[in-house]
Amino acid sequence: MQTIQLEIEDSLYETIREQGLDIKEEIITFLNRLSDDGYPSITTNEAKKRVADAVERYRSGTGIYTPVDEKFQQEMADFIESI
Repeated sequence: MQTIQLEIEDSLYETIREQGLDIKEEIITFLNRLSDDGYPSITTNEAKKRVADAVERYRSGTGIYTPVDEKFQQEMADFIESI
């Protein structure tokens, strides 16, 4: 377990205390939200299957792709050249 030292301005601390918020619980909730992107986890095998399926769709020409307009393609090419 790690320890986090948190400095809070006195006025903010008083406001939090007056509202009866549990600072430790709020921080734990916040940190859990940071580490979870909201998408359900998948197994390694499922990920490999999805990639293999996508590659097969690409190779067979059955994939549906969003067209990129020529102006955007040129902007990207110019940007890459400028790097």
